[in-house]
Amino acid sequence: MKALAIFPHTPHSMHLEDVSKPGLDDIAGGRGVLVQVLRVGVDGTDREIIEGKYGEAPPGSKFLITGHENFGRVMSVGPNVRSTITPGMYVVATVRRPGHSIYDLIGLQDMTTDDVYYERGINLLHGYLTEYYVDDAEYMVPLPANLREVGVLLEPMSVSQKGINQAFEIQRRLKVWRPQRAAVIGAGTVCLLAALTLRLRGLEVMAYSRRPAPYYNSDLIAEIGGHYVSSHDTSLADATAQYGPFDIMFEATGNSPLAFAAAEVLGKNGVLILASITGGDTTVEVNTDRINQGFVLGNKVMVGTVNASRADFESGVTDFVRAEAFYPGWLNKLLTTKVNGLENFEEMLQHLESKDAIKVFIQVASDEASAAAGD
Repeated sequence: MKALAIFPHTPHSMHLEDVSKPGLDDIAGGRGVLVQVLRVGVDGTDREIIEGKYGEAPPGSKFLITGHENFGRVMSVGPNVRSTITPGMYVVATVRRPGHSIYDLIGLQDMTTDDVYYERGINLLHGYLTEYYVDDAEYMVPLPANLREVGVLLEPMSVSQKGINQAFEIQRRLKVWRPQRAAVIGAGTVCLLAALTLRLRGLEVMAYSRRPAPYYNSDLIAEIGGHYVSSHDTSLADATAQYGPFDIMFEATGNSPLAFAAAEVLGKNGVLILASITGGDTTVEVNTDRINQGFVLGNKVMVGTVNASRADFESGVTDFVRAEAFYPGWLNKLLTTKVNGLENFEEMLQHLESKDAIKVFIQVASDEASAAAGD
């Protein structure tokens, strides 16, 4: 079967690879699930892996099959898979797999303290940009059939879910915390999904990003009842004076100075969620005394978040169902850019550089073909 792979640390080495179709026996204990891949989303992580910045192949392999934002349909299951996973069902597989820390042992591998981590399509495990994969049923998250058009968004949704779920978990310390206003710093896929999540929790939301409105992303914010503010027109401090103070701020721009600008304006008893990974050497002047004093006297929290647990995927499914009820059709508008077939990966790479695309995804197989294969 076909797969899209790279040679780790070799820039722009993406190519089609012929690999063996996996079987249920690849997973011990009769817990295997064979999935035909329908769609795979690609994002900045994939772009950086393609550029050779990071990513490692599994032991014994010279290449890494990429892709972590997966969506597929179950073809067959092992004899010891519970009846909650059945052939024909739509599923998304989680991304990170357990290592050796105590957190890994209790199913919180997204919180691992290990120096080495295992992520499908990213590090030491093959990903989902292929025709079929097999994995343990433990990592399969079912989706109802009415979400099949937007299921490929569940992995990025899980990133937003984790950050916001963690904020609420942290603030249990306050006993009566009732956040009312939130700011989302950025307007990419994860930030749009964070804005949706916060709106579904009843918060007023301001999205703050570079590009002046109106444009497609700012219109999407307006459609869910949020406010969009451009950094081209307004400073974050002025936007906070107009729409804040903010109880939750979610930053995922990849621009580290904005993280510290957010820390300066965060409201009392607020939580700042940092979700972007920055690998450069940017240096700026920061109002350290003001930030420090504000955090101490205001009982504020700054928390970093990466990856997601199964619980975050499951809460993402719940919010997808609610989103389709409250904002029907909104999620589908995020799927701006479809590429048909693994063999058209060059087209995918071009779309990854586009500033207008929200979610680029490859249609690996049609749903009709998948259904026929399962008959």
